[in-house]
Amino acid sequence: MKKILAIVLALVFVFSMAAFAENSKTVVTIWHTFTKDQQAYLEKAAADFTASQDKYDVQVISQAYAGFTDNVKSSVRSGIGPDIIFNYASEAAEYVNDGLVANLSKYIYADDEFADAFDESLAEGIMQGEVKGFADKNIHYLPAYTTGPIFFYNKTLYDELNLTVPTTWEEMEANCRTIKEQKGIAGLGFDSLTDCLQGFIMEDPDSTYINVDEKTVGFDTDSMKARVQWLADMQTEGLFMLKPTSDYFSNDMSSGLVAGYIGSCAGYPYITMPEGQELGVAPMPAQTWFPSWNRGPIVFYYNDDARVEGAYEFIKYFISAEVNLGWVQAVNALAPYSWTQELDAYKEYVSQDTLAVQSLNAVAAHLDIAGSLPAVTGASTVRNEIRDAVIAVAFNGVSVDEAWSACVANCNAALQN
Repeated sequence: MKKILAIVLALVFVFSMAAFAENSKTVVTIWHTFTKDQQAYLEKAAADFTASQDKYDVQVISQAYAGFTDNVKSSVRSGIGPDIIFNYASEAAEYVNDGLVANLSKYIYADDEFADAFDESLAEGIMQGEVKGFADKNIHYLPAYTTGPIFFYNKTLYDELNLTVPTTWEEMEANCRTIKEQKGIAGLGFDSLTDCLQGFIMEDPDSTYINVDEKTVGFDTDSMKARVQWLADMQTEGLFMLKPTSDYFSNDMSSGLVAGYIGSCAGYPYITMPEGQELGVAPMPAQTWFPSWNRGPIVFYYNDDARVEGAYEFIKYFISAEVNLGWVQAVNALAPYSWTQELDAYKEYVSQDTLAVQSLNAVAAHLDIAGSLPAVTGASTVRNEIRDAVIAVAFNGVSVDEAWSACVANCNAALQN
């Protein structure tokens, strides 16, 4: 598979260089895993930008979802990877120490007019915690849309069983017990077990997530071990499903295998309820901290300033008000930038009385407690380790003490590079 991947990547590189030679434009490649409307809009934006000027040719290349970030890492470090991917600040942080991500600050602040608008464009938590939160104090990523986890549930089933939408995890467990007893199916799934765990850590008064100065995690606590064991027990009892049967729980929801799940508001269009069943959406349980997701372009650096400049110019175009509006509509997301939020068309978009907009409102309901997590080297590993620890306890028979101790040790090693 590695040999095949190397051949495919080499061919992509060759074709890109051929395109460059043919049209005398600097080629900028975007690798992505978007589907349907998102892919179509991204391709249109790239084509429109390419046609708008004569220096850069932006090419959009679809990739498999499985193993995407690992494939990107391998190809970037081999010098034949993409110029742009869409991901989180924590993923960009994985490349900072090796100098493999571009410093976008020097382009943003070389344009005084844009820089002034940019500095006022994002919420303080996003700007300082993510965009400007990298260890080297440079900007290596920009958000393009805001989503977040919400609670999708079978409203028909909830009404039949006289269940109230839960606002706490205790209420969620009680509902799931009733659903299991009455219907024989799990009451809850998690599209991102990682983000659920991060929320538990951030809301735990005895724990902290990452101590940036000490480069250690602060969740080696009895309370977090108890929470991990609780999740594993819920899986064992059949009350929760910690793994979907495919990539996302939207398929399990559509098939009636689960009565509800916590997933991105952007997943709403992919749910097709069984005939006669109605979908409901609501905020997920959260009291003091909420993991809003601000995903956007990361630009890689291959000692080629022309490619970085082209990538930056495309991103500047992509996050401009009108283009950004079209993107957040395609993704079913909220706009992070004030210049998009101020558009009358955006205000109309978020005021519609549809289930899609209700899913956005379920995110917006918690934005007052939304927070960001440190974008430092090792942060991506921490995300994976906390998830894998729960899986080890729930499915592999590993004790919670053993799994969580290994998780903490691996996290600290990654943070300390």
